[in-house]
Amino acid sequence: MPKKIALIHIRLMNKGGLETRLINYMNYFLSLGHEVTIITSKISGEIELPKDVHLIKIDLSAYPKFIRHLFFNYKLEKTLEENTFDYTLSLERTWSQDNLIAPNTHIGFLKAQDKWWRNPSDMIQLYLDKKSFRNAKNIFACSQMVKEEIVNEYNIDATKIKVVFPPLNTQKFNLQERAKQKEYLEKYNIDISKINFLFVSTSHKRKGLDLLMEIFSKKENEDKHLYIAGSTAQYKQKNIHSLGFVNNTNELYVCVDATLHPAVYEPYGQIISESIACGTRVIVSDKVGAKEIIKNKELGEIIPANDLEAWSYAIVHFEKKASIPEEILQSITKELSLENHMCKLISKKVN
Repeated sequence: MPKKIALIHIRLMNKGGLETRLINYMNYFLSLGHEVTIITSKISGEIELPKDVHLIKIDLSAYPKFIRHLFFNYKLEKTLEENTFDYTLSLERTWSQDNLIAPNTHIGFLKAQDKWWRNPSDMIQLYLDKKSFRNAKNIFACSQMVKEEIVNEYNIDATKIKVVFPPLNTQKFNLQERAKQKEYLEKYNIDISKINFLFVSTSHKRKGLDLLMEIFSKKENEDKHLYIAGSTAQYKQKNIHSLGFVNNTNELYVCVDATLHPAVYEPYGQIISESIACGTRVIVSDKVGAKEIIKNKELGEIIPANDLEAWSYAIVHFEKKASIPEEILQSITKELSLENHMCKLISKKVN
């Protein structure tokens, strides 16, 4: 079991999935009595680290923004040479640590957009991917889809890549939230007698909102309601509702009948595991990494991305059901728990 831990990420702040995981990792290792060092560049003023956490800040202020990730790597390499750690884990595409979190691949992102022209920023991102994947001893891919991208697109040995789903905040996303459903329905003005769907995103084009807009704008779907969390745009259709940014999406999951995620590319999709944990079924595209946790029809349905006819059929013929049974959720929430996630990260065996 490691004693001196180094956690690496270019940003240290209280927002963003990876940034949240950095804080969770820090607290987990501290709870086990280990010595934790965080190596970063940008620190938010709202962050207060525990007194026993060591902080190494790499100054990148002298470099243009689009090349800062490169120089973070160069300086990180020297930093790790000057210090001794038992376990090094990076949430950034860096090439000097032993263990690497892989939440996506840039080439997968580009291909999903049919983008073949490479600008200088893309070239840097691809270079960071390639070198970090080659140098890491262990790679923790967020889904089997991402693992296959790393193997096939970057020619990386599959034996050093382990699929480890992102951890779920089971304290926030759980079946107990349904006890407050009436309160949440009133808060968001949602009519439970209707068939209601939820779409959560701040990156609408890649996440497939255009497809949903076309479906819910059809006359035969007037009785189906779509609630969009993450957009302030106003829509003419009476059955399409913009909620703006919603921090507590757990409140929304228990108000709707299904969460929709028709993304053309989503390496994992945290909203899928969150929705399921709250007992709400999901309908996702086959380009969403989190489809791998949908192991039976009680949890949801997987539909080809961009297949307008198939998505229309699923929404038109959707039937209300009770929330996902608790016994079905137990194994999923256990698999996605922070404790199980961390055990996989610190295991020496990589399958």
